[in-house]
Amino acid sequence: MSSKLVLKSLRSAVRTTVRPTFRGCVLATTRIAAPKAAVCHFSTSVTRCNQVTDDLAKVLNSELEFEKKDSFGLDESYTNYLQLSGFQIVNSDKKVLAELIKKDGPETIHVYFDVLRITQASYELRQFQEEMQNQDDIASTPEFEDLAFSDVNVVVEKNGKAVGFDLSLSLLNNDFAVTAITNFDNAELALSDSPEAAAARDLTYSGPSFSNLADELQESLEQFLVSRGIDNQLGEFVLAYASVKENSEYVSWLDNLKTFFQ
Repeated sequence: MSSKLVLKSLRSAVRTTVRPTFRGCVLATTRIAAPKAAVCHFSTSVTRCNQVTDDLAKVLNSELEFEKKDSFGLDESYTNYLQLSGFQIVNSDKKVLAELIKKDGPETIHVYFDVLRITQASYELRQFQEEMQNQDDIASTPEFEDLAFSDVNVVVEKNGKAVGFDLSLSLLNNDFAVTAITNFDNAELALSDSPEAAAARDLTYSGPSFSNLADELQESLEQFLVSRGIDNQLGEFVLAYASVKENSEYVSWLDNLKTFFQ
């Protein structure tokens, strides 16, 4: 498995334009001013309004056909990884939050990650590296540190209780770093995607900063995660799958828009 992941995953890197892009994720949005000619006032003829819609449908169809030809799936090495690791992909069509699940004896391990944030961060990191390629020590800049990592959440469920691990995934070497650990007396609270559960999780004590824990405790917790398959192989798979799922969701999104405006 190689560095072609980032290049292959980001269609925006090979297009002339870039589409703007588990706790409290906020995505940036771009305000787009509609051309005056595209607004159907009462004085505008029905023919003109229909023409605008037809033009939009043609553009959407063109973009959809391009994306279908340019779409891609998981490489065989990643499908082999799923078979060997025991992780399974949970179907989450039309959602940006992806989930992997694995049963390991009495434990059930859930891995959550936002595919849109990961693919966007990968693209922005590559752009930043290209812009700063003549600069020394760019890895120490605040901008690089903000772009080089993405959030992944792991929940280990057992006997109706759960422990949640907030992790930071490096987009450079696929390594995980622990940022917080939360105990849940009720596993449902850790797993629910309801607004009430999310608010309750935000108010739950998640321990001190991981780096402030005793070295021996840090190492033991990290070894526990590795023993459950939370390692750089999983990190590489997360980046690969995020690209595939985001591409699939975009094609589906275009298809739905085209159907609506036809």
